[in-house]
Order: sequence, then structure tokens, then C-alpha cells
Amino acid sequence: MKNVRDIFHELVLRGVILDSALVGCSEVEIASIEQHFGCKVPLAYREFLTIAGRSAGKIFCGVDIFYPRLLSLKFEADELLDELGLSDFLPTDAKVFCMHQGYEINYFLPVSDDPPVFQFFEGQSSITKTWDSFSSFLVASIGNHLLQWSDLN
Repeated sequence: MKNVRDIFHELVLRGVILDSALVGCSEVEIASIEQHFGCKVPLAYREFLTIAGRSAGKIFCGVDIFYPRLLSLKFEADELLDELGLSDFLPTDAKVFCMHQGYEINYFLPVSDDPPVFQFFEGQSSITKTWDSFSSFLVASIGNHLLQWSDLN
């Protein structure tokens, strides 16, 4: 699997997105995310934050994944699960980094440099390991966006 830097670099080289559309987090912001998560973030996720942690053009348009919004996602995920009668459904060390429309939760466990990504949809009775790595999640998400927009700026 390509690393996160290569994924974004290839998009810029192909002219799909301008480098200026990618806005990363500062080291201070990444430190605040690590404090929030209570751990050093995995390398692949750190690369994402450094390159596009604040904005990425149309990539993730309408998805809650960017700083500082991501700091409230664990609370919102817990709130959703409580409403569904699924309190304590997420592992205690789940790092919720992405939610979509308040019904989809994506998280990783900080177990490797490029950890698997797990997903829960409202209406499901279980959590699935949907992607084998954060970089796979990223490639799939970008691919879905490219199906809608050929220009991600």
C-alpha cells in the first residue's frame, strides 16, 4: 500500500487537486489531537493530518474528519450509541477520527503505523473492520469522491 504522502502527491501530479487545496495541521494542532486521543497518533494518520488535516478540497466534503471538528467526534459517537442503546459498544481505546451525517462512525485502534479502520452504521448490530489500514480507507474514500467529481478542488 502507498503511504499517505504518496497518495496525495499522486493526486497533485495528476492535476486532480491543487497542492494549495490541501491544508495540513500544525505540530501544535497535532499535539492537541494526540493529547485528545491520549496517545501518539499512528504514522499514516499523522501524515494525513500534516498534509490535509484541516482541509482537502472536495475530498471529505460533508464528512466530519478535519481539525478542530474531529476533537468532538468521540463524544458524538458515544452520544449516538447511547441513543441506540449500545453504550460501551466502542472499544475503550477507539480513536474516532471520522463521522458522516451523524450515522456513520469510523475509528482506528492505535496498534500499528497504518492501523485498520473500523466502521459502524446506525442500524447495524455490529462493528466491521472495513479497511485493513488507514491508507486503504483514504484510497477508497478518495476513489468514491472521484466518482462524483473529476476535479477535487
